Amino acid sequence: MELKTEIWERVRAFALSLASEDQPERYRLNYNALKDYCEAQSAAGDDHPFLWESLADFTLDDDAAIALYLRALSLAAGDEGREYRVSIRFALAHRYKHKGETALARQYAIEADDEARETDDRELRRRISRFLLSRD
Repeated sequence: MELKTEIWERVRAFALSLASEDQPERYRLNYNALKDYCEAQSAAGDDHPFLWESLADFTLDDDAAIALYLRALSLAAGDEGREYRVSIRFALAHRYKHKGETALARQYAIEADDEARETDDRELRRRISRFLLSRD
């Protein structure tokens, strides 16, 4: 599950553009360009969880984002997919919490926490722990 450098760089450029965009119309255009890019890479045989997780991160609708995160999760297999699985599950926990589906939010956060113990990302592990301990 190797991610090509040029794909990472292109998605990163889209992400930087989207993160700094404050005009709704331009955001939509850039978002659609990223979506088209992800679909083209998938069709070309370069499907990767990074593509769909990145697109989901910039998806404003929780239900649509959840579907994209689940797609990314399905691609994050094996040991090399662990860090993707952790961050995707944590993102799912946030989206479900935002929707008021606290049981699913907690389930995904616990799964992220369990698997995060096998990573070196201490900051992510702390954020997951804080999420699990929060009462709001």
